[in-house]
Amino acid sequence: MRFFDKCTRFVQKVNNNPSAVIEVDNFKQGPEMRRVQEKISNRLRVPYSLITHDMAEAAFYLCAYEFAIKTVHSPWCRLFDEVDAQVMEYASDLREFWKRGYGHDINRKASCILFHDVFSRLHKAASENKSGQQVTKPVTAQVGHADTLLPLLTLLGFFKDSQALNSTNYAAQTNRTFRTSHMLPYAANLILVLYDCGGGDLRLQPLLNEKPVTFPGLGDQQVLHAALSKRQRALSGNCSKVVTLRMSVSCSSILKRFRQT
Repeated sequence: MRFFDKCTRFVQKVNNNPSAVIEVDNFKQGPEMRRVQEKISNRLRVPYSLITHDMAEAAFYLCAYEFAIKTVHSPWCRLFDEVDAQVMEYASDLREFWKRGYGHDINRKASCILFHDVFSRLHKAASENKSGQQVTKPVTAQVGHADTLLPLLTLLGFFKDSQALNSTNYAAQTNRTFRTSHMLPYAANLILVLYDCGGGDLRLQPLLNEKPVTFPGLGDQQVLHAALSKRQRALSGNCSKVVTLRMSVSCSSILKRFRQT
């Protein structure tokens, strides 16, 4: 599910456009990253000029991957302290913000096809349930990547901070919600469960990485029909083809899952 590869505007304006991630490049040259490189050079006792950002990034990811895969404290991790790790994490988040997240409007719009597919399937299931029919497809599973899931989460409005991430506001973003290590861990997934609670009361429960979440702008975790339909119309307005999705959700179990490979 690499819909973004077929979106010409995204490919031209973001994916193949170095200026689209200029904030990332600026942060790499900024004081926070320079300090990380200085500390690495001191720990290794080599000249600072020999430590590039790419080298620091490679060492950081080697540390992270070995810990995640082998559950070991890699020797690479000794090159970083907690402050350094936070800077490296921000650099990674900054790239995802501008490459797949809120940095450019086309990032989220590239997921419109997936958005319509997800909610049209849920709408069909809700309609079949309301009419007393057996639901044709009680479970739909689609497999993608982090690059598949992040634009959809962005379109839905999850993890949007009051200020955009940029190269100069690192200190102000300490408590940001846009943190990819939390949003997109290994095997990241979005699940939408359709519940029938009786009496025509259908509700939708979204779960991100198996944890219940609330749709941004809606108060209840299990969304009622009217509130969800209104939200759907607003989100559909962000796409080239506006589709009104009249759907509700909550207690029988029609599931939609996206799993990051």
